[in-house]
Amino acid sequence: MNKLLIAAMMMAALSACSQEAKQETKEAASAVASEVKDAAASATDAAASSAQAVASKVEDTAAKAASEVKEAPASEAKPAEKTEAAPADEKKDASSAKVDGKAVFEANCKMCHGGTIPGAPVVGKNDDWAPRIKQGKETLHKHALEGFNTMPAKGGNTSLSDDEVKAAVDYMANQSGAKF
Repeated sequence: MNKLLIAAMMMAALSACSQEAKQETKEAASAVASEVKDAAASATDAAASSAQAVASKVEDTAAKAASEVKEAPASEAKPAEKTEAAPADEKKDASSAKVDGKAVFEANCKMCHGGTIPGAPVVGKNDDWAPRIKQGKETLHKHALEGFNTMPAKGGNTSLSDDEVKAAVDYMANQSGAKF
């Protein structure tokens, strides 16, 4: 950035110089501008290289996970079928109980609710959560599932199930003074 400023100043000085001095200044300014351009291109290449390396690692991990899924025995792939249908309330409670709200929070919600995003209530700060907790569990769940103000639906991760989102909300609220 400083070199670019120097080059601009050199170009401005051209108007007050002799023809020979103008040529020398112009060449020096062009050299500096070229150096800045090369440095920018080099930085861009390094960033692209890093991005390609990360993308390659992600592809490798995804391929490994896919092969592990393919290799899983059929008994692991399909849940056992129940012969009796449970009432809807029991199903809801059972599936919610299996979801680890803390794990969902750590993997999906902590980025914003860990204190990095202004306006997002920080987990553990009871003052941030008190007005939200007063609205009730159902309202908090609705806002998290559908989105509210600047928070997108499901915190932007639409692959989360409703039960995972609810478990994460319950965990965050309970860590911040609620008794859900």
